[in-house]
Amino acid sequence: MSSKNITVTIMAREFIVACPEGQEKSLLDSVQYLNQKIDLIQSQGSIVGIDRIIIMAALNITNELINSNTSDGESLSQFRHKISSIEHQIDEVLAQN
Repeated sequence: MSSKNITVTIMAREFIVACPEGQEKSLLDSVQYLNQKIDLIQSQGSIVGIDRIIIMAALNITNELINSNTSDGESLSQFRHKISSIEHQIDEVLAQN
């Protein structure tokens, strides 16, 4: 899959990021979400320093991802376990043929 460089702005700084073709909107949405988290942390004023603000935003987003639920109420780790189990079953079937 080919990629192209996209310029994004995070904390008023520009970064050039490689982005797979067709994923530009997803990347820009991710940047917007990250900037919103950063703005929220900065507005609370309890954390000082760019590095710490970025780390807290990353931790908050990671926590949201880990605690997010699928439509059936399963956690992400449970969902990954099911996928892994299905992959193992497929490998066994393919090995028999």
